[in-house]
Amino acid sequence: MLNPLVFKGLFVKNLLLICSLLVSSIALAETAYVSDELEIMVRSGKSPGHRIIATLKSGKKVNIVERDQAAGYSKIKLSENREGWVLSRLLLKTPSAKSRLSKSEAELASLKENFKATSEQLTQISEEKGSLDTETSTLKEQNTALSRELAQLKETSKNAVQILQERNQLQQRVVTIERELESLKRENDMLMNSEALDWFLIGSGVLFLGIILGFILPKISWRKKSSWQSSF
Repeated sequence: MLNPLVFKGLFVKNLLLICSLLVSSIALAETAYVSDELEIMVRSGKSPGHRIIATLKSGKKVNIVERDQAAGYSKIKLSENREGWVLSRLLLKTPSAKSRLSKSEAELASLKENFKATSEQLTQISEEKGSLDTETSTLKEQNTALSRELAQLKETSKNAVQILQERNQLQQRVVTIERELESLKRENDMLMNSEALDWFLIGSGVLFLGIILGFILPKISWRKKSSWQSSF
């Protein structure tokens, strides 16, 4: 059976050890991310012992010309006349996360630019719409004013037509009156001529009668005188 003092000492030591381990664990528990920066070695052969002829950064696009499943290596084409071997497990069928992130960031930047341009266009369109609304309002007011003027012109035209008709009627009456006056003038002239002719005839008759009387009366007086002389 363990001595209580020894047991107590062991318990304290274990407790201190556990506390120290917890403190160490807490001190080391920091957030971290695995770096996507990776360079793979391109070798002259399909084993770690072969010479390194190039290095490729993560995300680099390569063309595979041969695969060796047993060795776990793939042959890639570096240039027109250069080829090398890399570990097949380091090659992915899709771009790396960093490449996709870079592409996404580029797309996001492009979207932001497009959004900015679209926002500017929207602002410009809004301003143009405001200007068009103002012009539309002005045109509506002008249209209303022109409609009123047209109504007034139509009313004036009706009056003008009526006035023209009345003027034509008056002109026709004037022509009729002038014709009547001309007719009356002709009749008056005819009457005047007829009266002058009557007076002429009357004057001629009186003159003729005077001549006759002047011719007859002396003879009658002579006959009476002769008869008176013969009676004495």
